[in-house]
Amino acid sequence: MKRVKIKKSKKTAGKKKAKTIHKKSEVKLKDASKKDIDNEIKLKDTSKKDKKSEVIGRVPIGIKEFDKMTEGGFEKNSINLVVGGLGSSKTIFATEFLMEGIRNDENVLHISFEESKEEFFRNMGRLNWDLKKWEKSGKFTFLEYSPEKVKMMLDEGGGAIESMVYNKKIKRLVIDSISSFTLLFEDKSSSRQAILSLFDILRKWNLTILLTLQKDPLEEKDEGYSSTELQADSSILLYNIRTKGKRRRFLEILKMRGTDHSTQVHEFYIKDGIKIKGSVNLDQILKNK
Repeated sequence: MKRVKIKKSKKTAGKKKAKTIHKKSEVKLKDASKKDIDNEIKLKDTSKKDKKSEVIGRVPIGIKEFDKMTEGGFEKNSINLVVGGLGSSKTIFATEFLMEGIRNDENVLHISFEESKEEFFRNMGRLNWDLKKWEKSGKFTFLEYSPEKVKMMLDEGGGAIESMVYNKKIKRLVIDSISSFTLLFEDKSSSRQAILSLFDILRKWNLTILLTLQKDPLEEKDEGYSSTELQADSSILLYNIRTKGKRRRFLEILKMRGTDHSTQVHEFYIKDGIKIKGSVNLDQILKNK
C-alpha cells in the first residue's frame, strides 16, 4: 500500500510563517521596550544626580586630599568651623580656602581680630602666597576688625561689612578668630545669643564662610560644645601634638552636614600650604607619646 504524502496548503504555511514573523516582531518590540525603560531609568538617575549637585553645590577648599575626603569640599553658602589650639595651622587652613577662591576667579575677604595685615601678609608670604598682588587686583581683601566692631555690626544688622560684601561681590569669607568675639560677653547666655544673631546675619549674605575657633580639641573635649560649634554646618578639628620629642599635626572632620565625609584622623604637614598624609590611629599615638 502506497503512503500518501499530504502536502501542506500554501494557506497553512503562510499562517505559520506569519505567526513566526509576528513572534519575532513581538520579541523585538519587547527588547526595544526594555531598552526604552533602561534608558528612562538612566535618564532619571542622571537627572537626580544633576538636581542633587545643583541643589547642594560644592566649594572646593584647595587642599586636594581634603576635597576628596568631603565629596568635593564645603557645601555652597555654608558656615564652617576650624577648631584648634596654638600652632595647629588654623589660619593656614583658612587661607588655603581663600586662595582656592582666587584661583576660581572669586573675590574673597579675610577679617582678622588678632593679627595685623603686615604680620599676616609676611607669614603667608613664607608659603609662597603673594597676597599683596591679589589685594592690588581686588580679588583679596584684608580687614583688621575689632570684636567690638562686630558687636556693633549686630546692632546695625550688617553694617559696613555687609556693604563691603555686596559692593565687592565677595564669595568666600574668613573670620579669624571667632574666639575673641565670644569673650566680649559676660555670661554664656549673652554669648550664645550673640552667636545666633551673628550666624543669622552671615547666612543672609549667601557666602561660603569659614570661622576659626581657638580651642584645643584634646584639652577641652570634656567641656561640651560651644554655641559656635553647634551652629556651624561643619566642624574640622586640628591637633598639634608633641610626641617622641617633636610636634606632629593631625586633622579630623567631626561633622559636615549633607556630606559622606571621612571619619578617620589624618596626619598633615606644612609645605607651600597644607599637605595631608594617610590616616592614623590617634589613640595609639597619644598612648605612646
